[in-house]
Amino acid sequence: MNRLFSKSNFYVSIFFIILLSSCASGDKLSEQKTIQEGKNTLTRISDMPFPEDTKVSLNKSILLGEGKAWSGQLSLSIPGSKISVFNFYVKNLDAFGWKEQTTIRGETSILTFVGENNRIAIISIKEAKFNTAEVLISVSPYAEAFEEKLGDYINEQYLEVIE
Repeated sequence: MNRLFSKSNFYVSIFFIILLSSCASGDKLSEQKTIQEGKNTLTRISDMPFPEDTKVSLNKSILLGEGKAWSGQLSLSIPGSKISVFNFYVKNLDAFGWKEQTTIRGETSILTFVGENNRIAIISIKEAKFNTAEVLISVSPYAEAFEEKLGDYINEQYLEVIE
């Protein structure tokens, strides 16, 4: 009887190992799909730089449009400290057509930029675990009243639009 009991334990153990390994491989496939979808999301945006190995949280992001006419919110996880990510955006957004308006350094640092196509970008950066930064990039067009009163002035003064 003791011998039968150990055989049944062996078969039960094999069953659970197979079950657990199939669950683990399913998670890896789902994770790879999410990473690929995140990369595809970032390639749709042509007027915003992203540090290497940036990951998009798809369930916290919404992207409308693409190229230089997109708007929405991108929730990102970026490797590096909050300070390095803050400095990355301050140094690189000008080359993508964005003009810095305000910066606030704090527990949550905030950058505000004005860009082409009458758009505003607000970038919020927080320190996260394991030397990463949580970043929320919000881009939207000016409100109509704002554009009517200040749109041409901002474009002329800050974006140097030449007609």
